[in-house]
Amino acid sequence: MEKNHVRLKPSLIVTKEWLLIFSIPKNKLISIVLCLFLTSIALFCSFQFEHYKQTIGKIASVKQIDKAEQLDENGNTDTKTTQELQIQVLNNTYKDKSFTLINEFTTSQINNHAYHENDYVFIHVTETNNALSGNIIELKRDHFLIILIGIFVILLILVTGKFGLLTFLSFIINGSLITGLLVLYRFTSSQLLVWLFMFTLPIMIALTLTLVNGWTLKTKITTVSTIIGSGITFLLGWIVISLFNHQGLHYEEMELVTRPPHVLFMSSLLIGSVGAVMDVSMTIVSSLLEVAHNNQSISPEDLKKAGQRIGEDIMGPMTNIMFFSYLSGSIPLVLIFLRNGMSFGYTFSIVLSLEFARALVGSIGIILAVPISIKVTQSLLTKEEEHEC
Repeated sequence: MEKNHVRLKPSLIVTKEWLLIFSIPKNKLISIVLCLFLTSIALFCSFQFEHYKQTIGKIASVKQIDKAEQLDENGNTDTKTTQELQIQVLNNTYKDKSFTLINEFTTSQINNHAYHENDYVFIHVTETNNALSGNIIELKRDHFLIILIGIFVILLILVTGKFGLLTFLSFIINGSLITGLLVLYRFTSSQLLVWLFMFTLPIMIALTLTLVNGWTLKTKITTVSTIIGSGITFLLGWIVISLFNHQGLHYEEMELVTRPPHVLFMSSLLIGSVGAVMDVSMTIVSSLLEVAHNNQSISPEDLKKAGQRIGEDIMGPMTNIMFFSYLSGSIPLVLIFLRNGMSFGYTFSIVLSLEFARALVGSIGIILAVPISIKVTQSLLTKEEEHEC
């Protein structure tokens, strides 16, 4: 028994089996080292300012000029601070030159940011009578984003190995396809975006699942289930919204968009439906195939009951996740409205109507995905067995 343990302290014994949890296989270790190397290169490139088209500046010094309390008509208090920033230009025409600007911000930082010494910022610079002036466009945050992506990929590798890399690859491909569709949409009719996504999303679904699982029976069943489930979900949402002529949906947050806002909203509804349905379909299909594999004599009725029990377990949490993920992004705006005397009803209708509609349609998709996935699994498993016979 003593040989199976490593004694670290008189009161602490750690088994070798426990230590195996923290061991990393060689292939994972190589992938992690490669990921760290690529992240380091990307991080290094983010500080090679001459490669940026936008002008970048570094805040060399910060001097606080004034600080005053403010009180609005609703009794909200805030502190307004005035800063004098000395900014050194790091690239483009005015490289190595400096200029001074005044920055005003409040403690809430709703309209402007508080800047600190050694912050990197994107700036717009002009020259008048041999004197530079300019303004800050936004903080330069890409190096933080690179670090977060690196951490994300490393965790994917640690937890799922090569499947994590394939998942990340599918994420890049799908992101590129969506970006390409949006670029194409700029040069097409204002009404075509929904149709572009309707024809492209089935390809994206099949591509994502094939990259992660290969073109297996599980991939086929999940692909069919996702396409059917998301199609029915989107159709239901589109019919209801069209019948009520978009009443109750406020598109004010899209007022700066030069394309019809309802087209953009319906496109986002379609994408959200696919995401919700795919998640549930994969869970149901994977579980049912595992059940069928371990008990090859199971009847279709028992398989259906097993799928229903799995669906009951995941339906509640998934629906809550759907609502939380959509509504959480609107919390800051909700608080601003409420703190400025707006009623909850008005705030809900203006700020949350679109997010609530997306969450509601996505939740309908989650519910529909359970019976659809069960039925498709039963049908394709039966065909597979008949083919083998």
